[in-house]
Amino acid sequence: MKLKLFAILIIGLLMASCSGTKSLTGDEVLYKGSGIKIKKDQADGKWEMKNSGEKLTNLYWELWDMPNGSLFGLPNIRFIPFRLIIYNWFYNEKDSGVSYWMRNNFGQAPKTIQMINPELKTQKAVNIYENYGHFGTKGEYTLNYSKNRKKAYIHYKLLIPEAYTYRNVIFKADTVLPNISLMFEKYPSLSKPQPGNEFDLKKIRNEKTSLWNHLQDNGFYYVSENDILIEADTTFGKKQLDLRFTLLKSQFTFDDQRVLIHDFTVFLDSVEQQNTPGKFYRWSDGRVKKKLMDKIVEVSAGDTFSLAKTNRSVRNLADLGIFSTPRITYDVEESDSTLLHARLTADPLDATTLGLKAEGNYRNTGYIGPAIGFNLTQLNVFGGAENLTIDGSAYYDFPIGVFKERISNSSGFSINSQLSSPLLDPPFKFIRSNQAVPRKFTALNFNYNDRKDYFTLYGFNLSYGYTWQSSRYASHRVELLNATYSDILNTTLRFDTLIAENPSLRNSLVDQFILGSGYKFRYDRTNIENRKFGYSFEGGVEFSGNLLGLVNSVLNKKDAGNHKFLGVKYSQYTLLNYEFRAYWKLSETSQIAFRNLAGLGLSYGNSTQMPFIKQFFIGGSNSLRPINARSAGPGRYIELDEAEVNQVGDVKFETNIEFRMKLGGRLDGAIWSDMGNIFLLNEDPARPYSQIRWNKIIQDSYLTSGAGLRLNLNFLILRFDYGVVLYAPIFIDGSKWIWQNKLPLHGPVIGFGYPF
Repeated sequence: MKLKLFAILIIGLLMASCSGTKSLTGDEVLYKGSGIKIKKDQADGKWEMKNSGEKLTNLYWELWDMPNGSLFGLPNIRFIPFRLIIYNWFYNEKDSGVSYWMRNNFGQAPKTIQMINPELKTQKAVNIYENYGHFGTKGEYTLNYSKNRKKAYIHYKLLIPEAYTYRNVIFKADTVLPNISLMFEKYPSLSKPQPGNEFDLKKIRNEKTSLWNHLQDNGFYYVSENDILIEADTTFGKKQLDLRFTLLKSQFTFDDQRVLIHDFTVFLDSVEQQNTPGKFYRWSDGRVKKKLMDKIVEVSAGDTFSLAKTNRSVRNLADLGIFSTPRITYDVEESDSTLLHARLTADPLDATTLGLKAEGNYRNTGYIGPAIGFNLTQLNVFGGAENLTIDGSAYYDFPIGVFKERISNSSGFSINSQLSSPLLDPPFKFIRSNQAVPRKFTALNFNYNDRKDYFTLYGFNLSYGYTWQSSRYASHRVELLNATYSDILNTTLRFDTLIAENPSLRNSLVDQFILGSGYKFRYDRTNIENRKFGYSFEGGVEFSGNLLGLVNSVLNKKDAGNHKFLGVKYSQYTLLNYEFRAYWKLSETSQIAFRNLAGLGLSYGNSTQMPFIKQFFIGGSNSLRPINARSAGPGRYIELDEAEVNQVGDVKFETNIEFRMKLGGRLDGAIWSDMGNIFLLNEDPARPYSQIRWNKIIQDSYLTSGAGLRLNLNFLILRFDYGVVLYAPIFIDGSKWIWQNKLPLHGPVIGFGYPF
C-alpha cells in the first residue's frame, strides 16, 4: 500500500512538472536548458587554440543559464522543477493573499526563452572570441521545441577562426608634444602586449589605463584617459596586426608641460594646520604627530603632480583609522595653468567609543548559554595613531549533547586588549606598504574558566608582531613574540583520577608555558559579487621553546625534557596548518562552497606532548556537523566516558562541501557533506588505535552528510540542519557504513552563520 502511494506521488509530481507551462502567456516558451558546440575553422590550415581554458570559461559564464529545476546549477541537466510546480499551483493574477505569498517565498517563475534571449547571447559569445583576436567568429543557435512548441532547448554553435597576433606594438605621441612623447618612449619597458602575442582587448584596455597612470604620475595632470588613442592596422595579412598607442595634438587642449604643486595646505577638523607650533597638528579635542603625517603623505609643495602619490597618501591616511573620508583636492592657479593648489582635508573620528553587548553563545565544544560584555576603543592614544581596543566578556554555559548528564556548567570571563600603531620604518625589507600602512601590535589577554566537575583554569597571553599587505589580496602576520602561561588552580577528585590514568592528558593540560613565534599568510579572493569563482588560502607556522631549548643546550644542562623557565616547564613544538576555501557561483540563487584544511603538530625536546590548547579537535556545527565537538577521534579510538575532555590530536584532516540555494524570501537551503578526523603521531596506550596511518587517512576518517535550512535575518544567519554519520571508522570492517551498523547516528544541528 505504501509503495502504491509513493508511486502515485511520484507520478503526480511528474505530471505536475509536465504542466510547467501553465503560467506562460502569449508566445512565451519555457526554457529547458542549453548546450554549446565549438568548432575551429581550419580553412586556412591547422592551428592551435591558445589560452583555451580562459576563453571557454568566459564563454560558459556568459551562456550558463539554468532552467527551472536544474540539477546542481547545471544548464543541461534538468530535474523535477519543484519550485516551478509550487509557482504554478498557486498561480493567479492577484498581487496579495496566501497564493501570492507562497509564489514569492517558495515558488519560482518560469524561465522562458524570451528571458534568455539566445540571439543576444549568441552575439555576446561571438564578441568574447573576437575580443581575443578571433576576428570573423560565426555564431548561431537553434531551438529544439517540444511537440506543443511551449518548451524548447537551446543549441549554440560557434565557428572560430585563428586569432590575430601582434606584429609590432608601438607607443608614440604626436611630435609637437616633445615632453609627452618622451614619456611614451620610456613606457614600452612596462608594456604587457608584446609582438607575437595574441590580440587581447582586455589587456589592451588595461594597458591604456596603465599608460594614462604613467603620464599622470609624471605631472601631465590635464591628460585624460580618453585622450589616448589606440589604433590597430590589420592590412598586413597572415593574421597579423600593428598596435599603436598614441596621443594626438588635436585631442590635447593644454600645453605640453608638467604641472607642479605650488602649495600644500592641511585642514584637520576644518582647522588649518600650517601655522600650528610644536610637534603636533591640533584640533579641538585631538592631535596627531607632524612626523607621522609627513611620513605617510607623499604630496608636498614644489613636487611634480603624481596621481599615484595622491592615491597612496589618501589610502595611508585612511589606514591610520583615526580619520573619516580623508581627501586631497587640487585647484589650478588662475595666473598659471602649470601650478596647482593642493588641499588635504580629513575629519577626525570619535576618539573614544564604548559598547555593551548581551548575547547567546552556542559553542562547538558542546555548550550553550548567555554572555554579557563590553567593547572599548580609544583611537590615537599618544597622537601617533596608536589605537587601543579592549574587549571583555563573561559567560555562563550549560552543556548540551550526549554527555550533558555527566558534565557540569561552565562559567568564566575573558579580557582581550590590543594596541596597534603604524610601522613607519619596518625592520625587515620584505615588509612593504604596497597596499596599506604596515602596523605593529601588542596584545595582552587573560582568560578564566571554572569547570566545577574538573578544575579552575586561568591563563595569560602576550604577543607582539607586525601585520602588512604585500598586494591587494595577500596579507601577512608575524608574531615575533607569543608567550602563553596557563595554570590549573583547583582540581576535583574526578579530574585527578582522569589525568592519573592518562599521562598524555596530564602532560598536555597541567601548568603550560609557551614561548615562541609564528607567521600567518592569507590570500583572499572570496568576494564573488561580480565574479563566478572565489577562493582563499590561509596557512601558518608556529614555533615554541626553540630559543629556550638552544640556551639550555649551550649551557649543557642535564635532565633533558624537564627544563624550566621561571619555575615552569616550557613547551617545545612546531605547529603547521592551512585552510583552503572556494566558492563557485552557479547563479544568482545558488553556489557551491568547498573547504579543505589540515594541521600537524610536532612536539620534541622539552615536550613529549603538544599543549592541550594547541592540539586539534574535530566535530561541532562548523565541522563534522552531526558529531559533537571533541567527541570524535583520535583515529579509530572511541571514548565512551569523558569524550569532551581528551579527544584531541596531533594531526587534523578535514574536507567539506556544501551546495547552497535560495528558497525564497529570507529562507535558504543547503545540501552538504563533511569528511575528516584527528590523529596522534604516536600510539597512546590509553587510547588504542589513535595513531595515524598515513596510507589510510581516508579510510580512517568520518563521513557525514545532511541537509538544512538557513534563515537570513541580515544581521544573523540561523542554521537548522539534520545530519547523519554515513561512515564511522571506529567500527570493525563490515559495520562502518550506516546501513551496515544500523545505529541511530543522526540528529539535528543548530548553528549561527555559515560553517565556512
